[in-house]
This record gives sequence, structure tokens and C-alpha cells, in this order.
Amino acid sequence: MNTKKLKVIAMILLTSTLLILAASAASIPNAKAATTTTLVVYTTLGGASSGAVDANGTAMVMGSAGNPLTSGDTYTFTATAASGFQFIGWAYADASGPTGTTSASYSKVISQACSLEAIFIPTTNTTATPSGSGAATISLFATAGGETTPAGSLTGASVSATIGTPTTITQTPGTGYTFLCWVVQCSSNNYYTSPTLNYTPTESGAAAEALWIPTCSGITLPSTSPTPTPTVPEFPAVTIALIAVALVAVAFGTVAYTKKARK
Repeated sequence: MNTKKLKVIAMILLTSTLLILAASAASIPNAKAATTTTLVVYTTLGGASSGAVDANGTAMVMGSAGNPLTSGDTYTFTATAASGFQFIGWAYADASGPTGTTSASYSKVISQACSLEAIFIPTTNTTATPSGSGAATISLFATAGGETTPAGSLTGASVSATIGTPTTITQTPGTGYTFLCWVVQCSSNNYYTSPTLNYTPTESGAAAEALWIPTCSGITLPSTSPTPTPTVPEFPAVTIALIAVALVAVAFGTVAYTKKARK
């Protein structure tokens, strides 16, 4: 075989190889870098005292810092209540509006900036008694479900108050949300269902938050009633009058008997 034929064969092989490589490259989809989106996680009273949230086993950061998640991935969120609290539901919100569920875990494809709140409620609802006097500070927390007056914050805005004197805080639900209750924590945990909170501080420090739930979420409060403050039993006025008459009659009878005995 002469040199000219070898060159022709070599050119044919080289051309075939280049065509095969070009076809292979065309069949490989363009690789795209993974994009991230931010999830802001809320928990009652800022988190640590009420409970925590993890996603696919990774602990979530609470508050405005947010959590960078891979857009398009499915995440399963789990809530863990702290001592003295119980989990009652999730409130999720993105550009399309809020949704909620009472499931213990919550799975969601995260594809846009969003927020998620784990709602925790005290396991008991006790009535505290004011102790001492002087100034008090209420740390007022905020979530995505509405606004309060005075305004709260993700880390707890300071509201000045006085021990033994009622402090009024109002709330306004956001679009798609309904007011559930107020949660107040000091040496005891309380929740109040009145839309306006008239809270009397019982000590120098307390934390409070208005809880809002997505409308038609099915989230409800547990059937726990505040422990009533002990009271002294009251007798009807008629009973008191009859007792008084009986005592007077006994007194007169005693005097009459004593005089008769002396005779």
C-alpha cells in the first residue's frame, strides 16, 4: 500500500472521529449550575424556648438570616417542641399566598423565596400572680402572618411596661391569615384568645407573640383552660342574714337562761 493511500485512509478515520465526537457533544444537555432560594423560618417566641425546625435532617436558622435551599428540591420539615410546649401546625407562605397543615412533618418543593412557621403552644395555661413592683419589659416577637401595635421584631422588640399594670397590644392579620391567639411566656406560659392583648406583667421580664394561621388551615388550639385563681367561697345574702338572726337568738337565749338560773 503506497503512502498516498495511507494518507487517504488516515483522513477518512480522522473525519469520522470528528463527526462522532460532534454528534456526541450535541446529544449532551447543557449543564446548568444549581440555583438557590431563601427560606425564612419562624417559630413561636423566636425559637429556642418553644421549639426547633429541621429540613431533611439539617437544623434551620430562625429569623431574617434565612436558609439557602436548592431551588426545585423537595424538603421535609420536622418540628421538635421544647419542654412546656406542643406543636400544633405549620404556616407556609410564598408569592401565591399562605397555606397551613397540622401534619407532624411537612414536605414541600421549594422553588421560590418563602417563609415557614412552626406553631408551638404552651402545654398548660396558668394564671400567674404579680410579684413585686416596678418596671417591666415585654419582648414582642413578629412573624409573617400579620402586624402588631406596638410593632414586634424577629428577635423581640422591647415594649416598656409596669408590673401589676395592664399593657395593651393590638394585632392585625395579614392577607389570607386569621388570628389564633397570643402566647406570653414569663415564669409561667400563657395563651390568650382575645384579639387585643391586655396583659398585666407579673414580673420584670416577659416574651409575647401574636399567632396567625392561614385561613382554612385546620389549625386549632388544644382544649386547655387557664387554671382559675383560687377564691374565697361567697355565701348568699339571705344565708348570711339567717346566720346573723340565729346568732342573735342564741345570744338572747343564753342571757335569759343565765338570769333564770340565778333565781
